[in-house]
Amino acid sequence: MPKSRTGSLASNESGSSHADEMARRVNDRLTSSMGSSLGFSNLAGQEEERRDSMESRIENVRDMDIQAEEERNQIIQEEDDGFFYSDEENQEEFEDILRSADNSELPYEYENVLNGSNVTFGVELEFVGGNADAIARDLYELDITSSPRRVGYHARSTPGKWKLEWDGSVCSGSSGGELVSPVLTDTPETWRNIEKICEVAKRHGARINQKCGGHIHVGIEPLNTARQRWKRLFRTIGGFEDVVCRVAGGTEGRLRSGASHYARSFSNRAIQTAVSRFTLDDRRDIDRLTERASNRSRYYGVNLTNIYKSNKPNTVEFRYFNGTLDPGQIQANVKLSNGVIMASQKARSRDSNTYTVTETMKRRGKMLLNQRSSSNNRSNHAGVKKLVDIIFSRKKDKDALLKVYGRNSWAN
Repeated sequence: MPKSRTGSLASNESGSSHADEMARRVNDRLTSSMGSSLGFSNLAGQEEERRDSMESRIENVRDMDIQAEEERNQIIQEEDDGFFYSDEENQEEFEDILRSADNSELPYEYENVLNGSNVTFGVELEFVGGNADAIARDLYELDITSSPRRVGYHARSTPGKWKLEWDGSVCSGSSGGELVSPVLTDTPETWRNIEKICEVAKRHGARINQKCGGHIHVGIEPLNTARQRWKRLFRTIGGFEDVVCRVAGGTEGRLRSGASHYARSFSNRAIQTAVSRFTLDDRRDIDRLTERASNRSRYYGVNLTNIYKSNKPNTVEFRYFNGTLDPGQIQANVKLSNGVIMASQKARSRDSNTYTVTETMKRRGKMLLNQRSSSNNRSNHAGVKKLVDIIFSRKKDKDALLKVYGRNSWAN
């Protein structure tokens, strides 16, 4: 029987409706799927943006680290006259400096004394005699000390202020004491205050004898966790301690007798540490290194106990120096101590990944690398020539130290 037209039309409409429904469902699913895909795409895009942002921040930090390192590396480069007393053509000038040492005043500067170094330092000046409270009172009125009288041993410090404190090795009744600085930097104010302190102390009768020491602290920031910098520090002390001890005589002409107890030789420990194997990944490694090298004693010429003790400042203390109330001598001592630390950072024998070493600095690095022990030829003064050439890049700083060296004799 032939299909009715109506039935045929109904059947077609039904099939069309079903097809339309299927198409709608497929379209809905496609739309939903596309929406989900777009959502995942957005999330992926956001994650990629976050990743790019993180990588950018890491790269920025890396760039800042490199920039900071380069800025630190510029400290000594800023003034480097390339003059070396180790050169044969400069021997006559060297001899002239030594001959004139006894009759010439030590230089005293106020500006850029440490050749651009922004490393912090501290000074401790022991003296005997004099009226300690009168000294403290005058310095208090000058706004230099925090108390108008001598305070107890290791009394609490006031930031930015000196203090005059009791020290059993030099005090007797109301006389004697130790002038202890706050954290200092290379500024005109620092050097003018030291000048005033020496003048006031001497005016009230303070003097120096073989009991007195003059200690210099230098911050360890330039050393950081860089293993080779610490090795260079130990090489310098191990290789030139005899020269440092001669310079440490200062205005007294010879290293004080008390140094054998309060500033014992550190050269052997320094040499042993320089050739030993150690890692420096973090601050705890620095603490372990300095505790081992110091043998837990502060009574070496180089005191490292302040570093690993949490209640102490992070400083290398140079204890070799005789006491002095001569501002020029104090400044020379600070120059030497700061120079040793800065050379430990700078005196490299070759380029690094982030820094090109100048030829003059490479020469200093090689001189230090080749200095194996403190067995210097004293007859031709080779040791002091090498020391000043390594730790100073300006001739005037070398001359200041040579004038002190020239007026002193060997400690032993």
